[in-house]
Amino acid sequence: MKLRELSRLADVQISALSPLVNNKKKRIDIGHLKRIAEALDITDMNDLIKIETKYSSDD
Repeated sequence: MKLRELSRLADVQISALSPLVNNKKKRIDIGHLKRIAEALDITDMNDLIKIETKYSSDD
């Protein structure tokens, strides 16, 4: 799916989606996530996001 189509379906600006797609954003608006999930018919957020934790060598 093209970014423009997802933007239209989810009613989220391309400028908000682009950093997500390019993995350049640290914080995500929960409302955007909800609309994206609904647009893609996703019921399990694990299908949409993955949380990774980075540990330092001192931990």
